[in-house]
Amino acid sequence: MSYKTSMASATGFRQTTADSSDRPDPVEHRLLVSYLLIFALTFSLAAFLVRSAFVASLEQQETTRLEVLARAGLRTAVFHRDRLAIDPNDISNKGLMLSDQGLQWFDKQRHLLGSQGLAPDMPLIVEGKHQLTVGKQTFDTTTIPILIPNTQHRVGTVRASEINILQRTNIRWFDLGLSIGTVLAIVGSTIAGLALTRQAVRPIARAFAMLRDFTADASHELRSPLTAIAGNADAALRDPCRDPMRDYSRFASIADAAKQMSYLTNDLLLLASADQPLEREMFVIDVVQVVEKLAAHYRPRFANAGITFSVTTDGAAIAYGNPDQVERILVNLLENALHYTLSGGAVSIATGRERSRTIVTVRDTGVGIAEEHLDRIFDRFWRLDPARLHDGTGLGLAIVRALARRHGGDVRVTSRLGMGSEFTVSFPTRPSSLVEP
Repeated sequence: MSYKTSMASATGFRQTTADSSDRPDPVEHRLLVSYLLIFALTFSLAAFLVRSAFVASLEQQETTRLEVLARAGLRTAVFHRDRLAIDPNDISNKGLMLSDQGLQWFDKQRHLLGSQGLAPDMPLIVEGKHQLTVGKQTFDTTTIPILIPNTQHRVGTVRASEINILQRTNIRWFDLGLSIGTVLAIVGSTIAGLALTRQAVRPIARAFAMLRDFTADASHELRSPLTAIAGNADAALRDPCRDPMRDYSRFASIADAAKQMSYLTNDLLLLASADQPLEREMFVIDVVQVVEKLAAHYRPRFANAGITFSVTTDGAAIAYGNPDQVERILVNLLENALHYTLSGGAVSIATGRERSRTIVTVRDTGVGIAEEHLDRIFDRFWRLDPARLHDGTGLGLAIVRALARRHGGDVRVTSRLGMGSEFTVSFPTRPSSLVEP
């Protein structure tokens, strides 16, 4: 049963699909650039913090080593009448000193008194922790004062130094690895960001395409009644001879066009409300009673059309939601069956249960739907038969699916061209999951 169809190009009805060519590239590019900036800043900040922590840890370890070495160097100092001297026979520091470390002793006038190990050949200018460069060598140094134990008078300074080539090499290798890792992370995030961008933009692209198609289709649907209204009103205003019969015909055309626009507007408003939650519209619905009510209304219409109509109800069938909307779902399915079933055919409606759902099935022996069109029949304004362009608003099955999903159910269709179709709409029998659409 071919219920909704698309206009051929000759009818002027524009129908497009949301494919990859509809993707809004500027939006995708902006999102991708935003992802890259965020990832780059995040990885760069993380790399900076990790490097700072790593270097600070190495420097703290080096400072501790030098302070321990400098304090060990205090054992070599001897005092004679408030004067500082170095005991050359004290070799206790050699067990603590590494090959790239050294000790130097200075008197209070900062004159060098002696040295041990690898030490910079530079006078003591400033105290504390510093770096001294001698030729191509860079020394890290730490100084501590030498105090007379009894009087706590300062009589000199000991300077511990270290050429930590291994530490600097480790920092260089760490920087290289961190840089390569950051670049690889940014490249990986670029690829992931591109995939995420495309995934994020895809619904936007579909929304853009649907909005564009909806605007074009709604404009087309409204153009005919507006043209009829404008044409008949203009003709009536320009007619110098007032003929009641002619005026009546024109006003009847205007009324029909206005009614068509009213139907279209009401259907569009109904579709727009399908996204709203149901918590304020939750009622117990006796689906069997609704089916029997509609059957009584449609029997004469099917009989006049020469179509056999039958109703089958299987026990109680309960749904929860908006009674008017559930009835509208069944009305649309019956209207489609009526429009697309030829004289001599048959239409049936049946209720039943399927697990925890109430189902209503509408079958017909109508013209059927080609398999390639089954995915399109629930699209808004989509029609298969241009000859039936002005039957309804083209929103019937779109309303069926939107309202069924609003009630927590859905609609499915099976059909064979020339053999008829079967629409099955389902409703949950429990209201707990129907609060949100």
